Amino acid sequence: MIKIMLNDQPMEVDPSTTLAQLIASEEIRPTGIATAINNKVVPKEQRESTVLHDGDNILIIKAFCGG
Repeated sequence: MIKIMLNDQPMEVDPSTTLAQLIASEEIRPTGIATAINNKVVPKEQRESTVLHDGDNILIIKAFCGG
């Protein structure tokens, strides 16, 4: 297992986990979100191929309407 931070919450995942797998495991809808790892934006097209590493800081932001 590797240790990561997801939206400032520590967690552990398998070493081969991709960003897309993390999103699915957390039951987050993959549409209408923005993702970044270590303050670098990860485009939607790269989530399947982006493997997480020990110490990564992942940020997932959900878009919403309102004011």
